[in-house]
Amino acid sequence: MLPYNKILSTIDFNVLLMIAGTMGLVQIFIDRKMPSLLADLIIDKIANSLSGLGGGNCTPIGASANITGIGILRKSGYTVKNKDFFEIGIPFTLAAIIPAYIYIWFIYGV
Repeated sequence: MLPYNKILSTIDFNVLLMIAGTMGLVQIFIDRKMPSLLADLIIDKIANSLSGLGGGNCTPIGASANITGIGILRKSGYTVKNKDFFEIGIPFTLAAIIPAYIYIWFIYGV
């Protein structure tokens, strides 16, 4: 059995706190009915609701895997700037979204 101080030293508390904070904010948004309000605002302001860049995967905090990955890199001594993340995240997000959009367009004619 490993000693407790060895176990605690391997836990990245920055990542755990970021995820917990994100969960807390999401719960507050849901309680305040923010998704519905934001959806109504977006529908009112945007003529074509099919446009967009694909949600939060393009951002460092858009997905829990992104947060975890940046935490691992930071712990290994690397610094990830937003610019660096966007240069990699946006092309990969587009590579996932464009084929999905084309598939949905062919199948459902949306």
